[in-house]
Amino acid sequence: MTDRNNQNQNEQSAVNTFFSMLSAKFEILAKIPTMQFPAKYAVMLVGVIVVIFVWKTIAVSKVESDMAKKLEGERVLITQQAREYADQQYTKEEERFGQVLSWAVRGELIRHNIDQIDQYLSEIVKMKDTERVVLIGEDGQLLVSTDKRLEETKGVELFPKEILNLQKVTVKSDVDGKKILVVPVMGLNKKIATVVVSYKQPKF
Repeated sequence: MTDRNNQNQNEQSAVNTFFSMLSAKFEILAKIPTMQFPAKYAVMLVGVIVVIFVWKTIAVSKVESDMAKKLEGERVLITQQAREYADQQYTKEEERFGQVLSWAVRGELIRHNIDQIDQYLSEIVKMKDTERVVLIGEDGQLLVSTDKRLEETKGVELFPKEILNLQKVTVKSDVDGKKILVVPVMGLNKKIATVVVSYKQPKF
């Protein structure tokens, strides 16, 4: 029992000796418990800490905001470029389609086979997003329409002259709120009619 007490006393003495050496080496440690800071210094210290914390929070938020704006700008730019490329490819395909349609309609129109043209246009209007297809003679008369409500309407009442006077296959993105494909039908020496395909505008 005595040996154990002696051992405990030795350990406690070693600990006390260690702290004494540490306090002697770092005198400030020994003074900390007895130091008293004026209240204004304590408030100033807290204020500095708060200011640093707020500044850091604002700086981090600004960096995050700048990065988010940059990423959003890049996303919008990439989306716009992709859409423009898709539109260009779509326009090329529409122009090719329009050229073939022009040849088909010309052959039937020269033979005065209006019923066959009506069948062609009726098939075209079944295509996705196609709203209406009309054939307008060079004199402005409506020759064929997939919308039978327009049979008594004149072609010049449906589209302005600058549309009907086009001499090559053209895609117009916004004519009275519609996207249209204008297909001039050319005879041997002059234009003899115009096919206009109206599409529903895609919703973004």
